[in-house]
Amino acid sequence: MKLPAATAFSACCATAALAMSLAAPTVFAQAAAAPAASAASAPAFAVRPEVGAALNQTIELFRGGKTAEAKARLEQAQAGIQALQPAEVTVMHRIRGLLEMQLEQHAAAVKSFESALAVGAQTPQDALQCQESLARAHFNLKAYPAAAEAARKAQAAGSQAPAVQSVLVRATYLQNDHAGTIKLLQAQQQRDGKLAVDDLRILASSYGQAKDDANYVRLAETLLRDHGRSEYWPDLMSRVQRQAGWQPRWDIDVYRLRLQLDQMDEADDYLVLADMASKAGLPAEAQKVLDAGFAKGLLGKGSAAAEHNRLRAAVTRQASDDRQSLSAAAARPPAVGDARAANSTFTTGAALVSAGQAERGLELMKAALGGTLPDGAQARLQYAQALAQAGRAAEAAEAFKAVAGHEQLGLLARLWALAVAPKKS
Repeated sequence: MKLPAATAFSACCATAALAMSLAAPTVFAQAAAAPAASAASAPAFAVRPEVGAALNQTIELFRGGKTAEAKARLEQAQAGIQALQPAEVTVMHRIRGLLEMQLEQHAAAVKSFESALAVGAQTPQDALQCQESLARAHFNLKAYPAAAEAARKAQAAGSQAPAVQSVLVRATYLQNDHAGTIKLLQAQQQRDGKLAVDDLRILASSYGQAKDDANYVRLAETLLRDHGRSEYWPDLMSRVQRQAGWQPRWDIDVYRLRLQLDQMDEADDYLVLADMASKAGLPAEAQKVLDAGFAKGLLGKGSAAAEHNRLRAAVTRQASDDRQSLSAAAARPPAVGDARAANSTFTTGAALVSAGQAERGLELMKAALGGTLPDGAQARLQYAQALAQAGRAAEAAEAFKAVAGHEQLGLLARLWALAVAPKKS
């Protein structure tokens, strides 16, 4: 049957006009005046004037914010216009599907897009766009296996839309297929050169779920360092002391970092760190730790208030006495001839730094590093902390880097470096 005074338009024009709400109105009744489509573009469909008028009314209602009314008008046309042609049925299904997505009627949208594809009247490009919409509708419906399948079909047909890749990645991840998610995102990263932050977070999570700790930690550090994703701090901190071969003597440096990050939320945290600092011959540091606990309101309250106050007074006296003895020690030349002398020099330097005499303290600590120390890696880590405390950021960064490859202390050193690095503007 020959169509009278047909209105020519591409199905993708109609759906794009609806989805994007173009500024210029899409007027189907006048589309016959448009230039003929080139061989490389989607060929125009022919629809009758009454169909074009109904589609125009539908889109105008949508643009006016009346999405439900737009859908009702379209359904009225579908039911009322006689002998709809395949092209007319197809574009009506597609527009209805987009309206249903706007109305969050995702199951209905799936049926509409599937119906449009089933007619078989679309150009390959139009069918591809319809397949992409179907993938998104399945995903919004939380039908993740179907969403992944629809996205794969779209990509097999030539889709390079980022939204389709996003659906495929997330649908795969939400099916707990972490190996598949890793494979997809690694390929995407290789193709595009980088991943967006949300994709990096999905990849990191997939590495974690797949028990690939090395890659999880690597990406979590990247998200902390380059993207300021501070939610990774607690998990990375918790991993430090769980590493195989971790030694209790290193705990003090973990607690120090927790204090630096304001992650000390219990009174015992401050009491433990203050005790470790006192036993390490650093009463001035112990005093500062207790002062911080009091300032935060975790010490000096409740039934243990009297005990906390006595401890604070005792540590304060010890720190005062230590400052007097440190003056004499600071005047002596550094001794690093044997392990005992080097260790004593290092401890004296650390005490001077914590007591506010950073310049001389750092000199002694650096000299001691040239000798034989019981734990050279921890000493280098603590020297880096002292440099950061003294405001020598560039030197601190290099010093932390020197420990970053250590099997156990490396992660802690890298986290320290991130914690004290100058904030990016």
